[in-house]
Amino acid sequence: MKKILALLLAAVMILAAACGTAAPASNDGGEKPAAEENEGGEQAEEPAAEAASGEVHVLTWSNAATVDFLNSIVEDFHAAYPDYTLVIDEVPSGEIDQVIQTRITAGNVDVVSFQTFAKPQEDWNKDQIDKPAWQQYIDEGFLEDLTDKEFMKVYNQNTLAGNEYNGKRYSLNIFTVAYTGLFYNKAIFEELGLEVPKTWDEFIAVCDKVKEDGRYTVLSAGAADQWPLNMFSNAIMSANYQDGMKEMGQKLLTGEIKHTDPEIMLIYNCMEQFASYLEPGVAGISYSDAPGRFALGNMAMYADGAWSAADIKNAGAEFDFGYFPLPGVEARADGLDPQYGIKYDLSFAVPTNAPVKEGAFAFLEYISREDVYTAFANAVGMTPTQDVKLDNEFLNSLSDGLQAPCINAEMYIYAPKGVGEYGSAQFSFLQLKALGGPFTGAELAEHADEDFEAARQAAESLND
Repeated sequence: MKKILALLLAAVMILAAACGTAAPASNDGGEKPAAEENEGGEQAEEPAAEAASGEVHVLTWSNAATVDFLNSIVEDFHAAYPDYTLVIDEVPSGEIDQVIQTRITAGNVDVVSFQTFAKPQEDWNKDQIDKPAWQQYIDEGFLEDLTDKEFMKVYNQNTLAGNEYNGKRYSLNIFTVAYTGLFYNKAIFEELGLEVPKTWDEFIAVCDKVKEDGRYTVLSAGAADQWPLNMFSNAIMSANYQDGMKEMGQKLLTGEIKHTDPEIMLIYNCMEQFASYLEPGVAGISYSDAPGRFALGNMAMYADGAWSAADIKNAGAEFDFGYFPLPGVEARADGLDPQYGIKYDLSFAVPTNAPVKEGAFAFLEYISREDVYTAFANAVGMTPTQDVKLDNEFLNSLSDGLQAPCINAEMYIYAPKGVGEYGSAQFSFLQLKALGGPFTGAELAEHADEDFEAARQAAESLND
């Protein structure tokens, strides 16, 4: 895949020339692009006197809250920057990666949306994983370096640093999101005398108490889509090992530790226990239906990311609910209550061939303004990366679990190239007998080891 993006862009430029059309290197007004440094550090061109007017196309995936908010600021953005008109281009989540590649190649998009820059190809893993798309874009020079832009300075710098690549920042991390927790029905907890659990044993005791009572569903998830439940294999990892999962993920990929080793078997054992409390038929519950099922009020706990709070409310929940981090087997050594695993959920980047590049920077400046940004965070229900005060009661309730959050284990668990179905980086719940699959946790761990080893041997044979 090396140089694939550069080759695709070259093809588009050749086609454009053949058709008598200029390649989209200049902006809408025909002005020359602003000065940029070439590889030798010299200025390539003098900047134009004024940025051209035009439509600023922002490409993002389907997320109703995000898309609705961005559309709601179109008029105000134009009032702030009369030369520019904001256009929100929405595509289904499953298509976003392909559409980003297509539109960056064509040079007809000004801002693109990523989630996170995770698991880069490096010297230690280059024979075992493919280079992720975001890394290809940067290495081939397709994304602007935003490091020194003025609007970057109003964000939490430690948070922004978590998405750096080679010491530079090629995206603006708008939000993070907590997603290793469980929603819980406060009325049911109060009725049964339950407390929010701080350790795994306490969590199991809560599940047992609800199960013994018999009137309420203990726990559910939108498991038909598979990934919503598999988030909780990663939640179990983060709860038990926090940032230590970075090293463990590397050692799993290289074979220094095995899935059948005690520290990883702990994960499989907890998965089996967790699965035993999920409602019957959970594998047939779609993700889109799951929040509404919790909203009915007869379920004690619901496994999902914190982002679903708005969906639960919109489904008509008439009870108070909360959200707590899934606890680890042992209490934390730092004395804190269980903390969330987080990820970067929305990051904006600017292609180097954006046709209205100055308009793209204007958009990033505008949404970084305190009032606009605060309204954005309140609207989408995600954790801010600026130090702002929110009106969102649910988000504010997460603060105790965000004192020392970790990057969720999902960002550190690799699946080697060519790995079989049991070596998935998701540690799939649906392979467990407790949910209708073929294996116990111990058997699944053995098959995962076999898949990893086969993939490693295949990679070695190709490099011999």
